[in-house]
Amino acid sequence: MALPENFCSAPFLQLQTSNNDNCGPCPYNPNLWQVPGNITNKWQSKELENLRKSFLDNKQDPQCKRCWKEEEAGKKSLRLRLSEHKGSKNTKKIFEKYIETKKYLEYPRVLTLIPGNECNLACPSCSGHFSSKWNSLIDNGDYKLQAKKTNWNMSDTDYQDIVDNSERLQKIELFGGEPFLNKRNQKLLIDKLIEKGTSKKITLYFNTNGTVFDDKYMEHITNNFKFVEIRLSMDGLYKQFEYLRYGADFEKVCINAKKFKALPNIDFEIICTVSIFNLLSLDAIDNFCKERNWSVYFNVANWPDYLLLHNIPEETKKHINLGPKFADIEQYMKMKQCDQSAWKQFVQYTTELDKNRGLSFKNTFPTLYELVKKHGYE
Repeated sequence: MALPENFCSAPFLQLQTSNNDNCGPCPYNPNLWQVPGNITNKWQSKELENLRKSFLDNKQDPQCKRCWKEEEAGKKSLRLRLSEHKGSKNTKKIFEKYIETKKYLEYPRVLTLIPGNECNLACPSCSGHFSSKWNSLIDNGDYKLQAKKTNWNMSDTDYQDIVDNSERLQKIELFGGEPFLNKRNQKLLIDKLIEKGTSKKITLYFNTNGTVFDDKYMEHITNNFKFVEIRLSMDGLYKQFEYLRYGADFEKVCINAKKFKALPNIDFEIICTVSIFNLLSLDAIDNFCKERNWSVYFNVANWPDYLLLHNIPEETKKHINLGPKFADIEQYMKMKQCDQSAWKQFVQYTTELDKNRGLSFKNTFPTLYELVKKHGYE
């Protein structure tokens, strides 16, 4: 069988799961469905099978609109990046056979886990669902656009299910919260995989805010897993970073980044999530990373609405020129008209943040502020 043009490998290889039985085929769609039961139940669900059929029929499934939108703007979507395995003829043939025989139905090869919301930061782009720190701040502040959520962790049963089926896994991706703060990850997953002897065949992936680095723990991981991937979030530099990663110390995170980069058996990359806040800082972030030999990937934010690029006022968009390197992001920004209600929320939100945290959007992002000040700040 030949794979169609609009094919995506994610629902044949990967499952993302978090709390309340939420699941989806990839990090772009983490909470697409609610499917009761364990990982096998979710993996063999009618929801996932329908999505797989859609891709095999060469349809652009509307549930995956983020990828289609990115590709329309000329950006390399997650679908395209995941499908790069089709590069060699041999790999393509193996994968086509894997689908044709329906061997994929046994168990996912890649598990993307959000195992809890324990976190030490309260980033403006986040919420209490993913950050326990946000919940503690909401108790003591006036945040009208943030609602307190219940702190949560993945169950012991779900961890054990992964360990029991770990011989089928190629990769486990840990998000958060901050995965290096979640001690249950180590006790109920990482240590159990090492004890079982399956860790040497598994790549371990961490999406981290970079505030935590434990030498002994990292040595333990790099010595016992097939490979380790570290993706460190850095959405700005210096005081902009500390505004966007509230509670973090920029210099300390840079020190930790150097430590991660120097580890053996590891792939290290900076992830910069592009929102209204940092749109005008992309060149500076890119140059900063290049000077340190850090690979960097620019990921466009898709939530919440009031931080999305297209919700910059239309008049302001006319004055934004990101240059050839970020032409795809500029095109993405212009693909949709500004939602005025979302922009008003951005103004309200930055005002609330500054009031509750003793910060200044105006002084932290002066170039952006000058472009937008007449749209609600004056």
